[in-house]
Amino acid sequence: LSFAGGRRAMGGGASTEIGGVRVFKVHPGSPAAETGLEVFFDFIVEVNGTKLDPNCQSIFAEKIQESKNCPAKLTVFNTRAHSTREVTVTPREWAGNGLLGATVRYDVVDPAENQGIRVLEVFPNSPAAHAGLVPFQDFLLATAQAVFHDIDELVEVVTCNINQRMQVYVYNADSETVREVFIVPNNDWGGDGCIGCDIGTGMFHKIPAPRRPPGANAVAAAAPTGTWATALVQGLPPPAYPPAAVPAGAVPKVPSMPGTMLGGMPGTMPGTTGIPGGMPGIPTAPAMPGSITGATGNIPPVPGSITGATGHIPPVPGS
Repeated sequence: LSFAGGRRAMGGGASTEIGGVRVFKVHPGSPAAETGLEVFFDFIVEVNGTKLDPNCQSIFAEKIQESKNCPAKLTVFNTRAHSTREVTVTPREWAGNGLLGATVRYDVVDPAENQGIRVLEVFPNSPAAHAGLVPFQDFLLATAQAVFHDIDELVEVVTCNINQRMQVYVYNADSETVREVFIVPNNDWGGDGCIGCDIGTGMFHKIPAPRRPPGANAVAAAAPTGTWATALVQGLPPPAYPPAAVPAGAVPKVPSMPGTMLGGMPGTMPGTTGIPGGMPGIPTAPAMPGSITGATGNIPPVPGSITGATGHIPPVPGS
């Protein structure tokens, strides 16, 4: 590992720690997914007006059980947006496990802390490269057992997992999503460090301010699989995804235009030769009486005009 930035300060001021249930995983199709709960950054601090007490961590499960098949109001603090919102969820049995369909754990966070450790340069053929880490866009957040509050905690976890498959939660600032990657730290890949990437913390390596408000993915969770309309409904462009993380159906198909051929060249209108067909919604002008018809055309004689092959000029009256 190569380091950039600094460590968090300890004891530098009054604590503003917030305790609650941190969301670590949201299963697709679950009640939690319908509410738009955000992995890692969302803290549930109240359930139906009852604050979650760190000395009684079972209260969350009890309140959810009490609300089975009934709407429950959750007060959620988001550490990425530094904002609190109200979320309504109906705990119920569904196709998966639990009444919420989310993996949660009691945790404490200081909103003033740096959230995540930024991935800088990723070296070729390194464990970080094989894991698909994106330079300058990815932030290492945590494992299922430990949150990376600073570089020291990351180093400790990595050291304990040398030559072992390590699951890491990674936030991508471009797509604004959290994904799980697997890294195998080792010293035999042919370069420096056991992961093979530069990392940074501090004010120059903070997670950017969110472009979408927390919970904006609630519509996407309830929408059909593969839909692309969510971003358009919100008036936002579709997000870009890191390599190997593009969800199915994220790229829309462009429908073919009526009146076009497979090769993309315009077709022709019936009854004409070589005249491009009109665009949809643009009326075509009707043929004029006595105008060219068919492929060769037929010009009717004009009264009093030249007829036949040689022509005939009628006498002028009174001449």
